[in-house]
Amino acid sequence: MATLESGFNPTYSENASILTGNPNRVTVEVEDTIDRDFWSDLLGELCPEKEFHFDPYHTILNEDGSSERTGKGKSQIINAAPSFNAWHIGCVDSDYDWILSDYTDAGKTISSTKYLLQTYAYSIENLMCLSCTLLGDFCSENTEESTEFDFDDYLTRLSKAVYPLLVWSTYLCSKGNQSFTPTAWREVLVNTEKDPEASLTQIEAKAKAKIEEFDKNFADEITDKEDFEFSQICLKDVTEEDAYLYVRGHELFDQILNSVLIPLIIDLRNQHREAIKASDMGDEAYKNALREYQRKVKPVKPLLSKNYRYKHNTLIYDKIWADVMQVWM
Repeated sequence: MATLESGFNPTYSENASILTGNPNRVTVEVEDTIDRDFWSDLLGELCPEKEFHFDPYHTILNEDGSSERTGKGKSQIINAAPSFNAWHIGCVDSDYDWILSDYTDAGKTISSTKYLLQTYAYSIENLMCLSCTLLGDFCSENTEESTEFDFDDYLTRLSKAVYPLLVWSTYLCSKGNQSFTPTAWREVLVNTEKDPEASLTQIEAKAKAKIEEFDKNFADEITDKEDFEFSQICLKDVTEEDAYLYVRGHELFDQILNSVLIPLIIDLRNQHREAIKASDMGDEAYKNALREYQRKVKPVKPLLSKNYRYKHNTLIYDKIWADVMQVWM
């Protein structure tokens, strides 16, 4: 007979905290291991007095001592949400459920459950790509060179290109229409271009084509779509300029990583190596300086995956902060 080794047992978490004399021990259910790092960083900063223990999935312990994972993900956390308490909480990506909080069961549960935290942005990956965090800190810290590339302008232009499609997508999903579900963002956002402008040109063209397609195919629903935009999107402070925070995060992350950051950072690192080479130092000092720089250079993807500078740089952080304060006020 299998037993549950780790999983949704908020009553146990509460009793364990009390019996061990550690009322600050909190079990946190998250969707996956990458989410554990994100929420650990956030909750650790906001509530340093708490002792957070993260559980990214269920594990079944079999009679023979072996264990097996029974799955993980948002749906399991949502289903368990009604039993959460201050000693056992859940943290999930919002996906479309924040925008569609009046339409989806998941959205209704998240918005009505005090002990279930959400990202508000589509996912944690969107927050890692927050434009204002990439220029001043991210690029300079990881290259020791400055760049004039304007991430704010780039992501604003990307947002304006995809915003009408975001409106159509969320509107159609609210009606149960599967013409453009969140996974379809891959068709628009991901391409093989290694140049930011070339990549953005492709995105603009693909988004424009889909928007024109929906304007034509659902011409009799344009007024309803516009009403939906005002009541479900504009009133939630989603704008044309920051729409990139609300499209599917995995695809946005891949596009910013592969088409913008990697080519840009490779160029900046090469500039720095050339500057070392051109400096007036002896051969041994040059080799040591170059070797030290090489030691500091890290792959870009893991660095972007830990870009938690969104804090204090977006209204989304304020919303999450307010939710956390409600749990442990």
